[in-house]
Formats: sequence, structure tokens, C-alpha cells
Amino acid sequence: MNLTATREIVLLRGASLLHADTLQEIATLGPDGTWRAPDGAITDAIGVPAQTARAIVTPSEQRAAHQAQDAAWLTQALDVLRTLAASQKELTVDDCWAAVSMPPRTPFLMSRLMVIAAKEALIEKTGRHRRSLRPINGGRTVRVWRSRVYTDPD
Repeated sequence: MNLTATREIVLLRGASLLHADTLQEIATLGPDGTWRAPDGAITDAIGVPAQTARAIVTPSEQRAAHQAQDAAWLTQALDVLRTLAASQKELTVDDCWAAVSMPPRTPFLMSRLMVIAAKEALIEKTGRHRRSLRPINGGRTVRVWRSRVYTDPD
């Protein structure tokens, strides 16, 4: 038996079975040879709830982690967008979705990326839209953006 792979969940203490983590009595062996639950009910089986491992994270820690993840994604995605804008006269969010190595934590970040790129004068809005190529969009339209940094190879 591999003892390192097992976890002690029940302590055997004389005529009592105790929960190993809380030392709470699970059952007691009576003088008549029957096992009794803490409420006195006769039992021939016990169930011990399995403890599931989970991280303890406060809402503020989670918010901070999400902000850090989003900032890191935006930095990486903005580099990708710079490359796209330098090599294409026009682009859409579909182009960005196809080019980024990892999708954003939330789709809203893609819009935020486009706004940041516009503020950095990489792209500008046009009055045109085209149907999205992404099946998840169900054929809705997406804005066409004009590159402000495109350099014609000719």
C-alpha cells in the first residue's frame, strides 16, 4: 500500500471515529456492538464529505489579477495591431481576432483595444461596416478601420 497517496480522513480513537480535520465525532461503538451517529441513531455506514482544494482569493485580489491580465493582454494585442496597421490599409476586429495569439479574457477588451489604437493614432474610424467573418458573430457587421500608419510597399 502506498501511504503517500492516501489521505487520513478518519481517526480511530478507541470506540470513536473522529473526522481527522476537525476532530468532530463521526460515530461511536456502543457496548452492545452497534455504531451510533452523534445524534444517537444506529448506523452501519458513514459518509465523510470530501474536501475539495480551492484557492482562497478575496474579491479585491481577483479584481487586481483580472486588471493585470487585461493590461498584459492589451499590451500584447496592441503590438499585434501595430503590425496589422502597418501592413494593411484597412482592418476590422476580425483581423485582430485572427492575429492575436490568445483571445482576451472578455470580448469587451477587443473594443477597448480598438479605442486605444485610435487614441494612439494607429487607426481611425471609417463610416463603413462589413459582415463579420467570425461564425460566433452570426453575420453581424463590424466597423472598418483605416490605418494611419500604413506604408505602401510600392
